[in-house]
Amino acid sequence: MARPTDAAGIASVYVDSWRETYAGILPDAGLLRMSKADHTASWQRNIKASNLRNPVLVASDEKSNVFGFASAGPSRDKSLPFEGEIYTLYVAPGWTGQGLGAAMLSSMFRVFSKANCRGMVIWALGENPSRFFYEAMGGHIVAEREHAVWGKTMREVGYGWRALDIGKPPQRVGRNAEPEPPLG
Repeated sequence: MARPTDAAGIASVYVDSWRETYAGILPDAGLLRMSKADHTASWQRNIKASNLRNPVLVASDEKSNVFGFASAGPSRDKSLPFEGEIYTLYVAPGWTGQGLGAAMLSSMFRVFSKANCRGMVIWALGENPSRFFYEAMGGHIVAEREHAVWGKTMREVGYGWRALDIGKPPQRVGRNAEPEPPLG
């Protein structure tokens, strides 16, 4: 579980990820307005309020350098048949493809599985090139919706898992992923 002292690292990963992922997709003015200080304060509040029903997990080293984070809780879309929702899952630019995202997703599934949660959903912007990670992790497209971000209407794609045991990821994904060796 994340600690309040992780908030600055989480905010940094969050802002840097948005700026890298959504450059050219979302309005530049919105990306430039994102404040690590504001997000640090917000994440400190989120972490202090976190618990087993609303966890915030962090991938960090022994020096508390944050390389990724995830947060989750009850599903906010009651029209879908999923009890839980991954609200955020981010890996720092330069750290993708090393298994951190898969480890955090798997950890969230374990937390919610212990609470007898029946399925989880995560939403991603349709133009987010990293969204295919969820498919690689066994997620299925279960819904689409429109969402306004800084005055621009964007398509969001919902990925769902009815079973919360993803086991070993079927493949590594990301910029630095190595191809799987051939069988035989």
